[in-house]
Amino acid sequence: MRRGRVVGVLLLGCAVGWGTGCKKEEAVVPAALDAGVVSSAVAVPDAGAPVVAAKVSRPLRFSDVKLSHDGDRLLATYTLTNPGTVQGRGDACLWLLDDKGAVIEALRLSAITVKGGTSDTFEDRALVTPSFWKQTRSVRLFTTNKYCQQRTPDASSELLHVLPTGRPVPEGFARPRDMETSQPADFEVSDVRLRQDRAAGDYFITYTVKNLSGRRASGTACLRAYAEDGCSCHLEETTVGDFSLPAGASETVTDTILFNKDSHWDTVQALRLFLGPSGCADEVDAVNPGFKFDKPEDLRGPVEEVDADGEVELDPDNNDAVVDVPDEPQDPVDDHGGDEPYSDSPEDTGH
Repeated sequence: MRRGRVVGVLLLGCAVGWGTGCKKEEAVVPAALDAGVVSSAVAVPDAGAPVVAAKVSRPLRFSDVKLSHDGDRLLATYTLTNPGTVQGRGDACLWLLDDKGAVIEALRLSAITVKGGTSDTFEDRALVTPSFWKQTRSVRLFTTNKYCQQRTPDASSELLHVLPTGRPVPEGFARPRDMETSQPADFEVSDVRLRQDRAAGDYFITYTVKNLSGRRASGTACLRAYAEDGCSCHLEETTVGDFSLPAGASETVTDTILFNKDSHWDTVQALRLFLGPSGCADEVDAVNPGFKFDKPEDLRGPVEEVDADGEVELDPDNNDAVVDVPDEPQDPVDDHGGDEPYSDSPEDTGH
C-alpha cells in the first residue's frame, strides 16, 4: 500500500541549456549493477543532432525501513528511490534469516512501481508463521522482476540486510545465504494424533516433525484421507501446518483439519500425512509415500439431529452443520376443490 510519493522532475530542456531552476545532472559513470539490472548504452550523437537524455537503469535504493510483528501478521514500511531514468517495477521481497543466515521463509510483499528520478513509500502486510518469526534474527529486502523464491536473488535493487526491526545489522553479523530447497526425505514424522471437538464441530491434528538433514529445512504438511487402504484416490486433502527447522531439530505442530465435507469422516478409513517443500502440491510417489495411520474409531462426522416429524434439519449455509429450526405452519392446499393435496404425478394430473 502506498502512503505517499515524492516526485523528482527531470527537465529535458536542461540538457540543452541551463534555465532558472534547472539542476545540473552529473555525468553518467558506468558502474557495476546488481544482478537483474541492465544499463542501456549511451550513444554519442552526430554533430548538429538533437541531444536526447539517455535511458539509464540503476538499482533501486531502500530507506526508512521499519518492520513490526504481531501474532501472525508482519507490517513492513519502506521507501524506494529510483536513481535512474527508467521506471523500476517488479515485486518487493523479504527473506527471513536465522542466526546462521539461512533462509527460513521467502515472502512476497507486493508489486512496486517507481518512476525514474522519484521516490515512493510503501506499506505492506504479510502473514508469517509465528514459529518462523521467533527464529528470525535478520531479514533481507530486495526487489526483483522475477520471483522472490529464487535460490539466488535476481535483484533489481540493492540487497538490503537489516535486523527484524528494520535497523542495520551490526558488523560481524551472519551474512545471508542462498535459499535451499528441502526434500521429503529431510523430514521424519511421528506421534500423529487426531482429535474431534464435537461441541464446536472442529477436527484437529497433532504431530511431531524432525529435520534429518544437515542443514535448515522448511516444509508444509498435507493430510490426505482415503475411503480404503491402498486406494490411490483420496476423498479429501488439506494443508495442516508449516515448519522450518535447523539441522537435527524437532517441532510439535497442531493445526485444524478443514475438509470440504465433514460428512466424509464417516467414510474415511485410512489417512496419510505427507511432508515436503510444497505440501499438497508435491507428487505422491515411492520417494514421498506419506506417513500412514488409521482413523480413530471414535472420530465421526457431524451428528444429525431429527425433529419431531423425523426429518433431519441442516443449516442452509452449511450442509454439515445441524441447527434447530422450528416447524412452520402450512396452509392446506385445495387447488382442485378436493381434500387431497396437489400432486405433480402423471396419475393425478393426467399429463
